[in-house]
Amino acid sequence: MTEGAQVQLDRDPFEAIGPKLTVFALANGMDLAKDETSRRLSWFTEGLERGLRIESGGGDSFVVTALAWRINAPDDVTDAPVSDDVLLADVTATLEQAIDAANALTP
Repeated sequence: MTEGAQVQLDRDPFEAIGPKLTVFALANGMDLAKDETSRRLSWFTEGLERGLRIESGGGDSFVVTALAWRINAPDDVTDAPVSDDVLLADVTATLEQAIDAANALTP
C-alpha cells in the first residue's frame, strides 16, 4: 500500500464538513457536539431540546437525523430520519430543512 493510499483510508469523514457545521451552528444559535462517529447540533425551543445528528454515510455522504427530547432526559429521544445520502455541497440546505423536522417532533 502506498503512503497516499494510507492517508486516504485514515481520512476523518468530518474533516471537510466540520467548518460548515461550525458556521451553521454559530449562525443559528446552536451548540455543536463532536464525538468519534457523529456530530450533533442542538438547541432549545418550546420547552424541549432539539437536535440534528450528522453521521458519516460512507464515502463523501452524510446521514442526517432530526431529534427531540425533554430536558434532563437525553436518553429518551424521539428521532426521525431526514436524509441518508447528503453530499457535502448539500449539507447546509439539508440542515435548514432538518430544523423544521426536529421542531415538529414531540417526545
